[in-house]
Amino acid sequence: MTTMTMDLAPAPAPAPAGPAPAHQLRDVFQRSAALIAERGWCRGAELHYVGNSHDPEAASLGGALQWAATGHAELPDQVSRQALSLLRDRIDPDRKAPFDDWELFCAWNDSPSRTRAQTIALLISARNAVERSGSSANLTYPRPLPGHLVQVPIARRI
Repeated sequence: MTTMTMDLAPAPAPAPAGPAPAHQLRDVFQRSAALIAERGWCRGAELHYVGNSHDPEAASLGGALQWAATGHAELPDQVSRQALSLLRDRIDPDRKAPFDDWELFCAWNDSPSRTRAQTIALLISARNAVERSGSSANLTYPRPLPGHLVQVPIARRI
């Protein structure tokens, strides 16, 4: 069994605008998985982390990605948004879910049947995909959102 020990210090300063380099996305997925594996996973309406947002005791999928990208579990940035977009194709490959990326991940994370192991596995599979591709540009999903989903509200009770 492989141990996922990784330094859980806050992430470095945000990268400039534009697509994140593959190594940066790979690191975000790895750090997110390590956070959940080592400190715990949480779910619940609007719950992104347990504890301090700079040093979470546990985190949701979205909170872990935000923390891994920015060092703060409540502040998304372009890298965490890109990481969420890459995960969307794994969760909703046909893009049929009537939610924006954040809503989809909250619904996926908070599913009563979801487990911590499934969340870690999703993050590791994304890290491995980035590793194999060598470029984040090759990982963006080729299918655009269906027209009826383009104007999805920013927040929705699920």
